[in-house]
Amino acid sequence: MFPYWPRTVENRAALRTAIAALSAVLVAFTFHLPSPYWSGMSVVIISNLYTGSIIDKALMRIIGTIIGAALGFYLVGIVANSFLLYLLSCFLIIAVSVYFYYYSRYGYAYLLGALCAFIIISQITINPQNAFNVAIWRPIEIAVGVVVFALCVYVFFPNHLKDNITSQVSDLFNSYIQEFKKLAVCIANNEIKVAELSDNNLKIKKKLRKATELIVSLNVELGTNQAQTDRLRAFLDTFFTLARQIQYVIALPYIAADLQLLQAASIDKLFLAITDDLQQIHRAFITAQTIELSLKSKLALTEFEEQIKKEAILARSDFIYAFIVFFNQVIQHLSFLHSLLGQTPIAQEKPYVLLTRKDRIKTDDKELIKHAIKAGLSVLLALGFWLVSNWPGGINGIISSLVISMRLNLLEMKNVIIHRLLGCSLGGGLALVSLAVVEMNLYDFIVLLFFAVWGFSYFMFKFPKYAYIGLQANIALIITLAQEGGPPTLLDPPLQRLAGVVIGIAASFIVANILWRSDVWTLLQRYLEKIYNYLTFNLRQALLITEKKTIYDLASIFWLARGLIEGLSDLDLKKKKLTKLTAFRQRFESLVMTQATISYILTSIDKDKALSIANQLELDLLPYEQELVFLYENNAYVQALPLYEQLNQCIEKIQSHPLYLTIEFSDLRNLLAYLNALKQLCLRIINNQIDSSKDRIGNPLTT
Repeated sequence: MFPYWPRTVENRAALRTAIAALSAVLVAFTFHLPSPYWSGMSVVIISNLYTGSIIDKALMRIIGTIIGAALGFYLVGIVANSFLLYLLSCFLIIAVSVYFYYYSRYGYAYLLGALCAFIIISQITINPQNAFNVAIWRPIEIAVGVVVFALCVYVFFPNHLKDNITSQVSDLFNSYIQEFKKLAVCIANNEIKVAELSDNNLKIKKKLRKATELIVSLNVELGTNQAQTDRLRAFLDTFFTLARQIQYVIALPYIAADLQLLQAASIDKLFLAITDDLQQIHRAFITAQTIELSLKSKLALTEFEEQIKKEAILARSDFIYAFIVFFNQVIQHLSFLHSLLGQTPIAQEKPYVLLTRKDRIKTDDKELIKHAIKAGLSVLLALGFWLVSNWPGGINGIISSLVISMRLNLLEMKNVIIHRLLGCSLGGGLALVSLAVVEMNLYDFIVLLFFAVWGFSYFMFKFPKYAYIGLQANIALIITLAQEGGPPTLLDPPLQRLAGVVIGIAASFIVANILWRSDVWTLLQRYLEKIYNYLTFNLRQALLITEKKTIYDLASIFWLARGLIEGLSDLDLKKKKLTKLTAFRQRFESLVMTQATISYILTSIDKDKALSIANQLELDLLPYEQELVFLYENNAYVQALPLYEQLNQCIEKIQSHPLYLTIEFSDLRNLLAYLNALKQLCLRIINNQIDSSKDRIGNPLTT
């Protein structure tokens, strides 16, 4: 490799973006396009670290722009003679696009189509005769940038998405190996460090989320096929399920005798076998070869269970049985991962139908509709400011108001406003200073644009938290430098953009804070209530529905709530609000555990077998299941403690039954693990009311 070849993913992507942006602007100059900066802007807007993500976004941008241009030109003829229709069409275009931006997989195309249509319609108030020219040239200018960048991503320093996702899956293997090792150390030291293990598990979930978001764009990359994508998605789905099961088992209440029994049964050998199998599967995954492996964990689990059977009297612990069920699930996951590397993967059929985020929005889209209306109102207000002030760069204010008002809460809006102003000032300021210092001929222009875009893009990729600053700096720089006909001759573009940004900020602020306030605390509380209601629905499906269970996938709303909590945690809050945030965080963590417990019941427990064995032991579990669902549906916290005690009595009744020792060990552990899961659901609804109780509730006891 050449000594000066860019080695980091961020530097390669930044160099590629700079080359593509400069090339797109020069092509626009060559063909004398009226607004060459749109070609350069298109490059930096769709820029990304990875090839697949760029191509995916590029396709949506160009398709959305073409459709938006056609729609805008069509609407111009309808609304030209009616100011009311003009305002109504502007509002509907923005509101509908924001709704589908959050609803559809192709939301970016809806947004770009709406912006293009809006820009064309806006010509009515500026230069009606120019609407046709904008409808023709705007898609062409954007297409130049998109096509040039699409070519550059495969020629200059390509970062393939498949390689990155493969690397992330490899990192996940290492993360799980470390998690199992830490759990083994905790048991050996007679203390399960729930907080530490939960933090590590959360880091794993964040890695999984990142990989899952990237895999959506994998199919558009050259050299990949659906089979490869499906295999990687199966790996990630399995890891997600394992993460939830780990979250459940590490939070189980226990006593010191439970951990001592696990040690006596040589659980360290089982952990060693599991980590060794993970390492073997990891090596096979990296080499991408079909390798015959002999999984050691199956034999280790059999030996572990035999040791537990010998201590049958001492092993009358729902914690122990839940742990054994967990290990059986781990072995199943390892077998499935192993099969994915072979020619005949094990078929896995979920016992339920997963309702996606889109299905959830269909049943409860009031919040999204409100949000879309607010975005439409913000744009109308910015449009009003523009019409009254007659500011030449008012269209920038409208775009700014849309970008800001799209955010789901004031916390996000505040960050976007600050980052947008900083980026605009940095990019525009650099361009203006350069114009004052150098002559700015074509060669000066090329050098400045290339190195500035390279630097801002590197900042954008290197520091994702502040990426929006780098993006806005690039946009302001290109708008200032890439003017019609060649290097800049006017200072108006950056000043107009800055004024437009201020107009957009003002419009969004008025709507979000005065006309229709979206308080972040209220939004967080609303998210938590929604999660609770959806979990209650999932609980009913898990416990009371025997066929065609339908379960809501709540991953997205959990991440939204967690994002708000983490954002608020970064603020310097007063004592009263800090107490409020602590209460919200505790409730959120309780909901996370509820989700993990329901997932555990669905994926780890053979419920039909558990009910059958319970009947053999003269125990009817249906009334307890119905009571638990009733408690959740009616928020009946007070009645949860009696139900918890009744479930404890059920376990005692089972263990004292004459048939107890005649039941197959696997069936018995399945039943007791199910009862333990029901108990954990009781604890979740009680929240902190039982934390001070003794024995197995709350903090682990020592003997």
